[in-house]
Amino acid sequence: MKKQTTVSKDMTGVIDLNFSSSVTPQPYEQVQGSNDNSFVYWGIGEKMYNLYPNFLLKLYNDSPLHKGIINGKIDYITGDGIRFKGKDEVIGIKPNDSDSFDEFINKIINDYLIFNAYAIEVVYNKLGRPIQWVHIPFHKLRMNRDRSRFWYGYDWQFEPSNYVTYDMWKPGINKDGFSKVYYYSNYAPSVLNVYPTPEYSGAIKAIENDIEIREFHINNIRNSFSPSSLITFYTGGAEPERADALNRKIQNAYTGSNGKKFILGFESPDGKAPSVQTLTPSDADKMFIENKKDTIQDILTAHMCVSPMLFGIKTEGQLGGATELESSYEIFKNIYVKNRRNELETSLNRLFADAGFQPMEFKDSGSLFSSTLSDIMKMKTYTINEVREKEGLPPILNGDRLIDEVKPVPTQEPQAPTPDNGSIPDVNVVGSPIPANQVVSPSATSTGGSKFSNDGSVTYHLTDDDFEKVKHLGKDKTKFTTLKKFDYTITSFSDARYAEQQFDDDKDVADYIIKSGIKNMTIVQIKAAIRKDLGITVTADDVRRIIQELEDSGMINKNDLNKSITVKSTEKTMQPEKIRRIETRYSYDGIEDDRNRPFCAKLLENDRYYSRSEIQEMSLLFGYDVFSYRGGFYHNPTTNITTPYCRHRWTAVSVVLNTPEE
Repeated sequence: MKKQTTVSKDMTGVIDLNFSSSVTPQPYEQVQGSNDNSFVYWGIGEKMYNLYPNFLLKLYNDSPLHKGIINGKIDYITGDGIRFKGKDEVIGIKPNDSDSFDEFINKIINDYLIFNAYAIEVVYNKLGRPIQWVHIPFHKLRMNRDRSRFWYGYDWQFEPSNYVTYDMWKPGINKDGFSKVYYYSNYAPSVLNVYPTPEYSGAIKAIENDIEIREFHINNIRNSFSPSSLITFYTGGAEPERADALNRKIQNAYTGSNGKKFILGFESPDGKAPSVQTLTPSDADKMFIENKKDTIQDILTAHMCVSPMLFGIKTEGQLGGATELESSYEIFKNIYVKNRRNELETSLNRLFADAGFQPMEFKDSGSLFSSTLSDIMKMKTYTINEVREKEGLPPILNGDRLIDEVKPVPTQEPQAPTPDNGSIPDVNVVGSPIPANQVVSPSATSTGGSKFSNDGSVTYHLTDDDFEKVKHLGKDKTKFTTLKKFDYTITSFSDARYAEQQFDDDKDVADYIIKSGIKNMTIVQIKAAIRKDLGITVTADDVRRIIQELEDSGMINKNDLNKSITVKSTEKTMQPEKIRRIETRYSYDGIEDDRNRPFCAKLLENDRYYSRSEIQEMSLLFGYDVFSYRGGFYHNPTTNITTPYCRHRWTAVSVVLNTPEE
């Protein structure tokens, strides 16, 4: 906040200082030239030319109220951290050499709340795949009009010509290999065309007031001058130049929030020392206190703070009990936190899906405040799914009912009935609630057997006729060489995507060995080259295995000489569509005996590897998730839990075709 001051002198030699309105830096944009090869300046004006984000950072760092609210919002949005959907473990992936994933996300949220935008540098390996994600401090970034190019400057104030340019990130393979910038900003109505407008923009003057009030009080402690004073020098009439010089010295030291308003005068010399007289009562401190109340309210309103207590601000008339805190938090979470989380989750998932990551979401372990509502009140105010959400559990079917509307649950879990054909159900996979938006409802095209009990439970399994509809899917296992088998059961499409992501590293390494022209290199040297060029860490055994698999499949010829290896690609690699023949498929595995249902028995006997799309085709045909429930399921209407009713499982394998297909 810069104050503009005018000076006037009357015939008596008295100089009067009149303070005009303060000037707040504005985020005006200035376009350079008529093309998009230059960045747009962000901020115009004295000492703020192209430095408006520095002004926003100054507000953040100099106002404890504003900074405390933003830091509190970061904590509320982060919750227990960001996790892969359906997983509780901390994401162990390091986005770059310096940050853990949680540290990386914290930096992004900080920028997002200060600037309403964030930016990430995406680094690629030689195959054009992303391998690192580096947070870019947003105040160091400038962009062109259509946000297709970005300029990163280490210090725009003192080194404005020292910058690096980047192109905009796009999904898919990056053919040029250069780093790109992923930019995200939430929409906010504004006259600005390029740069974002912070969500607290309506309170910027109030935040400046908060800073000035604190400056006033600290100066009041340090300085003994009283407000609105007349300072008289008995030295006779002063020349204008001398008077102005003296005026500037006193003005610079004692005006504004850092000092006082004063009037400077010169009288005839009579031996008196300079005098200081108070012209008005010293009540400026009271004026600042009254102004502070409005300032705090303006800042809280702009930040959508439903209760100051959520950010450690105590106000008159508030008791601060846990119940009031939780009620305030629930309101704040619904009107603010959920929206910001959705924006961040959507934008981050768009970026990381391109690298094969599973969808991510922010997690809360439960209530932030203990000793909240009594159990009786919870039964009357919370639905089943709301309670489950607080405990970190997924929703269940028909769970959007108040707790006291639910019928008592039997103390003993009802047993799944034995099917009519005498086969024994083997629910060896722990039952888990299906998502509330996924209703198990067999398709009308399925001829599967169903059994409905008097208590409303449903037992369902696929039949011989169902197998006839899918027997053409998959490829015979004898057509493949199995390279690697995944070490746990695939129970959902998310598991399948995760397994395929693990096998992608093998594919990339195989491509690299084929294309890079390895000549007289040891296994250790090949490992180091893969780590450097692809960002993939492999063991020596992995390298040997992949080279051997490629040689067995006829993709390369390998020569060993004195522990060094030379690899040459064969004619098969001249056909691009056959270079990447390592693929992920799924095997239907489990017990084979006379108690198997006909569908499962025939699928096992078929002995094929299936693609993910073929299993999805089965799911569409039969009307339920075949990955999750395999050959059948049992639904308990009392608990609303659906469990797999099958002894078999899907296992992911990495395979290569023995003979190329036309």
